[in-house]
Amino acid sequence: AAASNIDKVDLRDLRSIVVASESTARDQRARALADQLRLALAARVSREHSAWVDEVMKAIEEGREVRALRLSSRPPKAGAPLPERILIRLTEIANNGLSPDVNQQRWGTLLDAVALSPVHQRVEPTGLPENPNQELLDLVRQVGTQVPQIAARFGVEPTSSLRGRSGRSRARSCSITPKVQLT
Repeated sequence: AAASNIDKVDLRDLRSIVVASESTARDQRARALADQLRLALAARVSREHSAWVDEVMKAIEEGREVRALRLSSRPPKAGAPLPERILIRLTEIANNGLSPDVNQQRWGTLLDAVALSPVHQRVEPTGLPENPNQELLDLVRQVGTQVPQIAARFGVEPTSSLRGRSGRSRARSCSITPKVQLT
């Protein structure tokens, strides 16, 4: 069934099937099917990785910084790297976006996206918001373990966030709305 629906089967499920098929294939026909599944999995992972890289690049080119950062944190295969040129571009985008002239809600949104992205350790904001509100400070505490260099600039101690099944922090669902309008 997996062989006939190779492009529709979830990648995690397909990986499980490939692993199971390699250890249970007893006869020639079963081994051939296991080989077919392994090759199909490799091809599919390669296609999805290329599509992911293209989608991140498209978001960057369209000026959709938050989308690009969020996409970068969701590779089709865990640990799949982005090319260095894209990582450099994402870092530049984040550094420039985290500036003192950006409103605090946008600053928080970018920070949340940076915290989960593969460039989280590379980012150094161009500046901090003047008089950050409590919601922004709370978000910095929440994501501070992922971006300790930014938490240190705010002078806040990161709190250890409880991680859900997906490994994502709770910061993603946090809504940042400024209480004070900065001019």
